[in-house]
Amino acid sequence: MNTVIGLPRAVALTAILSVLVSSACADRVAEPGHARSPRSVLRSDAAVLGEATASVRWSAILRDFVAAKQGAAKPNPVAAFRAYAYLSLAQYRAVVAAADAPGGVPHVSPQGAVAAASTVVLSTLFPADAAFFKSQLGLQEGEVAGSERAENDFAAGEVIGRAVGAEIVELARADRFDAVWTGSVPTGPGYWTSDFDPPRPPQLPTLGQMRPFFMESGDQFRPAPPPAFGSTEFLAALEEVRHFSDTRTADQLRIAQFWAMTTGSLVSGFWNEQTTTRIARYHLNERRAARALALVHMAAVDATIACYDAKYTYWLIRPYKADAAITVPITKPNHPSYPSAHACSSGAAAYVLAALFPADAAELHAMADEAGESRLYAGIHYRVDKNAGLRIGQQAAALALQRQPKNPDDE
Repeated sequence: MNTVIGLPRAVALTAILSVLVSSACADRVAEPGHARSPRSVLRSDAAVLGEATASVRWSAILRDFVAAKQGAAKPNPVAAFRAYAYLSLAQYRAVVAAADAPGGVPHVSPQGAVAAASTVVLSTLFPADAAFFKSQLGLQEGEVAGSERAENDFAAGEVIGRAVGAEIVELARADRFDAVWTGSVPTGPGYWTSDFDPPRPPQLPTLGQMRPFFMESGDQFRPAPPPAFGSTEFLAALEEVRHFSDTRTADQLRIAQFWAMTTGSLVSGFWNEQTTTRIARYHLNERRAARALALVHMAAVDATIACYDAKYTYWLIRPYKADAAITVPITKPNHPSYPSAHACSSGAAAYVLAALFPADAAELHAMADEAGESRLYAGIHYRVDKNAGLRIGQQAAALALQRQPKNPDDE
């Protein structure tokens, strides 16, 4: 029987997610019409407890941490998304656990719970930098120093947060993200090949086997096969990419390079900041902020799992490999073409955000579309890759949102 930490899979997933999707009334997103002018709360050095939610603060800490890493020390884009997912899941569970703690003295600080849970998760995911994350917790402990009540409340929150963080760490350790690949790259016309000399193994060929957050399995949203190599449909798709390459405008180049996001805080950092920007704009409290972050990042990881399942089922050749005249102005990805991973993850993040913040839906949908289209402008994807990726993003987002109980006030 497929299990998660000793429990039957269905029971285990319900247990993992029950806290995340409980209490829709308490967690309802603020109505845009009632929003006030937001404060600047996005960077860790600007966030002070009481002025910003701890989950936003720790999001900024992780964004800055990833952005500062260079070369081999920088996590790959999928690993970064995974870190945000486990971080935000721990934060939400910590906030709910703090709220459910028995009343009395000391009061359990949700900020303390989030800070400790974040420290435990990030110190485990990035063990070489554990001292850095512990120092960030120390800074926050220092901010409440001088007030015995505040110190006791924060410390009580830390106890809960550390326990929650330890639970999430165990989930991460058992998710098969780092499963060893024993397969081989198929050969023949139309199959993906490495761009490196000598060839390198493809990126994360076993990711489709990773335990998802909401999906039952990595192949749940597997799309139909792409057009057969050499077919009329395939050649038409290839010709479109060649046309973009031959006639690439300055604006198309800008879009391709903007959405490449292979430096800085990566694609995951971009969508994390899009989420925290809206958390500030609509003044979400700690609980609703952590919930929004968890839904966005967990849905994006599920979409990426589904995407990689399809990539390593079909092994489709990249456009610039099928037509050597196609130029590529960005870094070439080390994995097959179909579907577009950017469309999958960006689509899932954008569609979840659009549901949580409906006043911004049109803007967010346009961003998802542009992220997918950018890969055609860059010469690394076909339109079928974009379309299949956005579809996976829609399905992953819908599934994540379906896990939420209905609130009669939202009908």
